[in-house]
Amino acid sequence: MNAYTTPILNAILWFPFIALLVSLPFFVGQYRRYGRFTIGRGLILYAFVFYLLCAYFLVILPLPAREAVAEMTGPRYNLVFGKSLTDFLSQTVFRISEPSTYLPALRQEVFLEPVFNILLLFPLGIFLRYYFKFSLKKTILFSFCLSLFFELTQLSGLYFIYPRPYRLFDVNDLFHNTLGGTLGYFFAPLFTFMLPTRRQMDESAYVKGQQVTLIRRLVALVIDWLIISVVYFLVAMILLLINQNWRISDSTFIGYTVQILLYWVLLNYLMKGATPGKRLVKIQIVQEGRVRVSLWALFVRYSLLYLVFNYLGRISGLLVPYLNDSNHNVQVVALLVFIFTAILSLLYVVNILLAFILRKRVLFYEKASHTHVISRVYNQKLAEEVVEDHLKG
Repeated sequence: MNAYTTPILNAILWFPFIALLVSLPFFVGQYRRYGRFTIGRGLILYAFVFYLLCAYFLVILPLPAREAVAEMTGPRYNLVFGKSLTDFLSQTVFRISEPSTYLPALRQEVFLEPVFNILLLFPLGIFLRYYFKFSLKKTILFSFCLSLFFELTQLSGLYFIYPRPYRLFDVNDLFHNTLGGTLGYFFAPLFTFMLPTRRQMDESAYVKGQQVTLIRRLVALVIDWLIISVVYFLVAMILLLINQNWRISDSTFIGYTVQILLYWVLLNYLMKGATPGKRLVKIQIVQEGRVRVSLWALFVRYSLLYLVFNYLGRISGLLVPYLNDSNHNVQVVALLVFIFTAILSLLYVVNILLAFILRKRVLFYEKASHTHVISRVYNQKLAEEVVEDHLKG
């Protein structure tokens, strides 16, 4: 039993980290296609990822020592098709004329191993038919390819990490795995009849995708700042190669201002209100009363969002030494300005937090610049299908 429970426990431990790796591309893919991330769809797809992880760990774990594998002398592969059936008939207590041997034979490893290989890809067939809408032919092909990947993983000694295979490549496993995926396809309705259909999930996500949520904007924001960070790092490395005495801290203030003006203002204007991050999740900045957002509106928008808050923080930092100045008047002025900047910074943070808590879609810097964000998601085929269904209903 440990041979099966240990890989599953490992999958549970590793799954959160795998989920983090796939989450950002998954978010982007959902927003680009539907404009909305739905919890139901996320649970189904993450269940699929968890299943694949469990299946993979069941194939490769437990990992033996390399020394033990090097000393193995058993066969590396079996290419005799039907050997599992002949082994069952010859190596178990099963006798077709003796019903009393049926149940004991089903408990023997020679029988359980093929059954396990069938069950291994049984959930795959369910997922492929229910969510991915695969046909029977595609399901059979995909099941075979995944099984082949597993078997080649074993034949290669876990991609040549080991000096030889520590598990047997068996052509019968290809058949059993593919059979399991095929059976999963046929039995899928029994396991999914209570779940919403893929069509229903698509329709719901498409309708909700016309709204621009704060989470959707946050995903775009993360992508944009990742791009900025990479570019800034490369520029910093180039400057360091040119002048080895140069330090990043030497031009942090100027560099930050240049980033905001070049990326968030100029590039945004040239790309008609859609930075690379916004384009990936299909949202765009528009200005009230204008076909295209103006350069000035973008400057006001992002100055209030990034520059003002940053400058307030820098002013507060510069005033700290003067709070202990020997001149009383200087000390009082510094304290008053420090309190004033601190209050403005606090109002800024509170406004952003309240927007997320109250789910406000228009923030203070958007009101000042007369700009807002709209969705650019439009799926012509899906829209026609939704309208057709409503007309029929």
